[in-house]
Amino acid sequence: MKKMIIAICIGFFITLIIHSGFKSTETALAKSVLRLHVIANSDSACDQELKLKVRDRILREMTSLYDDSDSMESAKTITETNLDKIKEWAADEIKKQGYSYEVTVSLGKGDFPTKEYGNLILPAGSYEALKVEIGNATGKNWWCVLFPPLCFVDETCVSASSDIFSDIEKNGGRDLSEFVNKEKSSGVELKFKTYEIWQSSRKKLASIFKGWFLDINFCRELL
Repeated sequence: MKKMIIAICIGFFITLIIHSGFKSTETALAKSVLRLHVIANSDSACDQELKLKVRDRILREMTSLYDDSDSMESAKTITETNLDKIKEWAADEIKKQGYSYEVTVSLGKGDFPTKEYGNLILPAGSYEALKVEIGNATGKNWWCVLFPPLCFVDETCVSASSDIFSDIEKNGGRDLSEFVNKEKSSGVELKFKTYEIWQSSRKKLASIFKGWFLDINFCRELL
């Protein structure tokens, strides 16, 4: 029984260390990256085409908004201040394309899958995002990075410049900049896979351990 408790305590401390490291990475990403999330009304060809039209309009209109933005916080403030304008642009484009869908625009946390932009790779996780929902918003998503500016209509040409990594380092630190740079991050596939497993399993673990108290001091005495 004592050996089992010791094993549990060791596992607890290892999990705590891993959680602490990944949590700091998640926090740094949240302070460094603002994403765009556009959701189509449905998966029909027409609705998917409309989604791209709305995307193009928003990106075109927003290009100048971030000219004076040099930090995630300023980009977030600018976006939040212009939410009504962004909604007007999206609604106007929907109407121009001959549709009457309602559109909802919001700024908040959203879950994103792993995404690569040339040598930049962003792990799956929760990010601050400008979310644009068209109609029923049950269709496929389109996403990119608003800050640092990495949104392009033609995704085949997307690649992160040195300025992008400089912005990430400025807002999230050098460790984060190297973590998301495939050219500088050693063991990137294993590292990201582990990070993604942590992202998907932490809520399940929280549910399992909810209401179950582990006395850390007791563990220390046994160890």
